[in-house]
Amino acid sequence: MSVRAFYDDLAPRYHLVYEDWETSVARQGGALASLIAEHWGVNAHAVLDAALGIGTQALGLLARGFRVTGSDLSIGAVTRARREAVVRRLPLVSLVADFRALPVRSAAFDVVLLCDNSLPHLDSEADIQEALAECLRCVRRGGGCLISMRDYESPPPTGTVEVRPYGERLWAGRRYHLRQVWTWRGPRYDLSFEITPVDGAEAGGTVLKTSYLAIPVAQVTGLMRAVGFENVERVDGRFFQPVLVGTRPVV
Repeated sequence: MSVRAFYDDLAPRYHLVYEDWETSVARQGGALASLIAEHWGVNAHAVLDAALGIGTQALGLLARGFRVTGSDLSIGAVTRARREAVVRRLPLVSLVADFRALPVRSAAFDVVLLCDNSLPHLDSEADIQEALAECLRCVRRGGGCLISMRDYESPPPTGTVEVRPYGERLWAGRRYHLRQVWTWRGPRYDLSFEITPVDGAEAGGTVLKTSYLAIPVAQVTGLMRAVGFENVERVDGRFFQPVLVGTRPVV
């Protein structure tokens, strides 16, 4: 299953990742607004969310008065984000694109976001560096890039299987068990996202598959510096994942 197909199929169910998606949208919007103001000033309001998904971060920022353009590889995710924005009467500008080649003007944004572990979907360090260089192109001088990602430790032996349960979720009057199953193969792992009805009425439930590169946070900060970001740092305790920030030089 390609990354695009994974998120196309997950889009109608993506909110189940969170115990309360609406609360998460508001909380993440507040956390990101605070981080943006601290690192790039209270007037930094033009944001490119280059890993839009169904709008978890973008909707929260829009509700706080930010101007957000959202982009995602998955047309299913973008379609849902557009629908969620319309329901909330929020002016989301959205497009479908790979974040290694964004069809936007250079230096058009105050901040570029790549949240929720989107970068490690790429196949290699070279691909990640290409994506970071594209973020640098899109952001104005003095503006910045904000990334959130998992804090990966050293990969376990190939063939290791890890089960990561989410617990139960209620959706449309029914209860579902959710879990991730990670199967390691060197520095990458194949992820199965399983959504199973508690009552078993829908035989087999839903299993969606994708993969990630378990690249360490410190390696990504190094790549941010390599493409030209300065003042690169890791910020912990402010978001549900570690946050990396970097600023495009003024000169």
